[in-house]
Amino acid sequence: MPHIEKAETKRTKDGKPVPSYRVRWTEKARDEHGRPIPFNPNRPDGRAKEVNRQRTFRSKEAAQEYCDELNAKRHRVVAASPSELRKLGDQALGYFAHQYFEGLAGAVKPRYARETEAVYKRYIADAFATRAVASITAADIRRFRADLLSPRPKRSYRPDEPVEMVTLARTTIKPAYDVLRRILDVAVVDGAIPANPVHSVPLGRTTATVDADTPEFEPRPLTAEQVGAVTDHIARIQGYPIYALAVTTSAYSGLRAGELAGLDVGDVGLPEVEGSNGSLRVTRTRRAVRGGFETGTPKSKRSRRTVPIDGWLADDLRRYLYEVHPFGNPDSADYDPNTPLFPGRYAMGETLPDGLTQDAIRPERATVVDPEIRRKNGAADRRNATYDPTATCIRPAPSEGYKWSVPINPGNIADHYLSQPYARSACRTPAGTTSVTPSR
Repeated sequence: MPHIEKAETKRTKDGKPVPSYRVRWTEKARDEHGRPIPFNPNRPDGRAKEVNRQRTFRSKEAAQEYCDELNAKRHRVVAASPSELRKLGDQALGYFAHQYFEGLAGAVKPRYARETEAVYKRYIADAFATRAVASITAADIRRFRADLLSPRPKRSYRPDEPVEMVTLARTTIKPAYDVLRRILDVAVVDGAIPANPVHSVPLGRTTATVDADTPEFEPRPLTAEQVGAVTDHIARIQGYPIYALAVTTSAYSGLRAGELAGLDVGDVGLPEVEGSNGSLRVTRTRRAVRGGFETGTPKSKRSRRTVPIDGWLADDLRRYLYEVHPFGNPDSADYDPNTPLFPGRYAMGETLPDGLTQDAIRPERATVVDPEIRRKNGAADRRNATYDPTATCIRPAPSEGYKWSVPINPGNIADHYLSQPYARSACRTPAGTTSVTPSR
């Protein structure tokens, strides 16, 4: 245990020698990662090596104060058994990260838990996973913060591409910093460390890496004419009227992308009188994941809501459910309220039901040939024919060509069916946006 030794010095005062006072103690020897070095290499879990430490003070009072501080740390009382806490400070940060992720089960959505663990593995694990939690200091946190804020090579999947340096966005940096803080909070609660070093190194509200000349984001809500131009292009030119109705529903209801995919047939409230306002009940979300879709709950309790829709949109949905959707007519024996409201599509290489081909399930569109590209005989090369971007489609996609058991993927709609520069935001209008009723 720490103790004080009196040491003679060459200093004098009034002709008398002035001693100094050394505080001596022993502590465990640690490697470069902060983990204890075993006394016997063949027994890594056995007794650890110890090293002698000392610190010299000019006065006995200062030495005694420091000695008391060391003893307090050595004998501090915690609400756990000594056998459990003996090696907590020597545990790696990865141990407490595992404890933190286990504690998330049942307390948060599974998607949030997976994303939090992914943030830890990507930004924190390499630097701290094997470090003893008691050896992590504020200086280590400052270096970690500097690394997050510094430019880094952009991820590339092509080795021949030139290296491009990018800076992480604040929306990426803050979650990584918060995850490290919460993991170290677990170590504090368990008694492994006396304080969380992240609290002494604040991230700050702004970063110096942000270009002062970069203009701030300004939202530009779509006008009724822009929404109409997008839906007309999807329905009349590309030949997908169902997806045009999905874009219209998204734009004039304010639903998020996941909420649009989460709508079922039974969530549509249709009035008895045509022209009256209807409603959409938002109780679930869906998002595309590898191998299918993941069903979840809306973002918050307030997000579980009933959204009113204008009468003209309710009439469009009524005609769609009664005349197009194979499971949407309440008077039919095939009615299924749990079927997705808007369907997905069959992939190019996916096995189709009997009697269907890829050409049959897709719209028939007019093509154009580049007159500059010709074959050896001088004729136009029709092998490079492309769809005419302005001609009305010859035949829209039939109802049988949709995958009615799978919900719509708004991301695919934005990527493959919207061509105008402003069209992508039509599927992502923020919740609560005021709709403008278009002229009919």
